[in-house]
Amino acid sequence: MEADIGSRYEIPRTAEFLRARAYTRVALQFPDEMLKDAAAVSRALRRELASSGGGGVRVFVMADTAYNSCCVDEVGASHIDAQCVVHYGHACMSPTSNLPAFFVLGKAPLDVHACASSMLECSRKGNKHILVVYGLEYAYALDDLRRTFEELHKSNSCNSEVKYADVLCSVMSPSSSTADENDYPQSSGNSCHVDLSIKSDVSTFLSNRFTMECSSSTHKYSLGGVTWNISPQEKMEDYIIFWIGQDNPAFANIVLTFNKCEIVRHDAIKNQLSTDVSHLMKVLRRRYYLVEKAKDANIIGILVGTLGVGTLF
Repeated sequence: MEADIGSRYEIPRTAEFLRARAYTRVALQFPDEMLKDAAAVSRALRRELASSGGGGVRVFVMADTAYNSCCVDEVGASHIDAQCVVHYGHACMSPTSNLPAFFVLGKAPLDVHACASSMLECSRKGNKHILVVYGLEYAYALDDLRRTFEELHKSNSCNSEVKYADVLCSVMSPSSSTADENDYPQSSGNSCHVDLSIKSDVSTFLSNRFTMECSSSTHKYSLGGVTWNISPQEKMEDYIIFWIGQDNPAFANIVLTFNKCEIVRHDAIKNQLSTDVSHLMKVLRRRYYLVEKAKDANIIGILVGTLGVGTLF
């Protein structure tokens, strides 16, 4: 059980980050579905820190976030004077204002061979390129998925190009800070090889949950904590979006944002390929209806609240 907690919640990597920054008050933010492991994670992290001279670090568990569990809850963390937030689970990567954040994305089970087979099946059905986008809890398996698909691809006659989205970051500095996060070392071993720091050229990505940045050489997209590039000669409609994960709000965000694209979903629990997203089109039609209704309104009320997310207000 302890070994599983250490691996799934990346206890050694988290402890290394906290020791390197000499933080003494740390907030652990859990979504509802991970809250059952909060006590075990807290104990394991304190034990790991104490084993290497970090026994003076105080760890606090947070739940019931001020806005949404995908956002770093700076408001809640400020109540206990935290110097840093360790955020667990799905993250939208919205920027923080005052506190640094360290993201532990989790590791949901994924049958890599079954997923690669679904990708191969998808590539055989059309001439479009494939863009692989995923729930962040599957990011750790991306290297294995690439290798497995390449092996299957070599033994089958498929010409489709496959592009993989990358995780945006796993360490975030607050927008009010100019500290350089690049001093923190890259993770190694079998963990997901993602950037551990926010680079300056992606800071503009973080002001919104979906952004697009164009240049003469590439078009950059960012949505839901992942980012990818396509060439200026291509459009998103030229790609089949291959989503790995559940039919959840993150998937709905993909479908509603790229509603002109062909989208398929690999269900990682059932190991099935699904092409039916008609139920989400109802949500899109309702959104259009509400937009038109708002245009006809004579009086519009604006509700202002504290999201605890940098640059939004």
